[in-house]
Amino acid sequence: MTQARMVCAGVIALALATSGCAPAAPQRCHRYDALSLTRENGFASSFDWKSERTIDIPPERIDVALTIIPPIRGPVELVHVFGDVETDRWVLTLLDQNNVVSFICWITPPTGTPNCGATLQDLPYYPGGYYYLRPNANVVMEAGLAFYVCD
Repeated sequence: MTQARMVCAGVIALALATSGCAPAAPQRCHRYDALSLTRENGFASSFDWKSERTIDIPPERIDVALTIIPPIRGPVELVHVFGDVETDRWVLTLLDQNNVVSFICWITPPTGTPNCGATLQDLPYYPGGYYYLRPNANVVMEAGLAFYVCD
């Protein structure tokens, strides 16, 4: 094979190899800070979700930020009510980590990686509705909810 043919064959092979391997487009995800649950509002609040987006596949999730005065005395429960019906109840298991007072729990679809043991069971999940927190024996100072959804 002549040198010109080898160069031509190499260019063609390189073009074919790289044309099918274009990098995947990154998934566009957004975090929506939604609720603040505090003693002042009885750890309860409503959220009007004005989007058709739902949570249904990872990395989508509910982020629950908690500030708790140690020691951790057991799980904290987060309840979601839609209309007049309790639709979800999550038990958030927090590990007592040497006086750490802030935690972020991820409530994920079943194939995700929840870090506090709670997953979304009914998918797709619609974030709107009424939420309340049951601190149980823990001294919870505040909690915040955010929804992480992708296009």
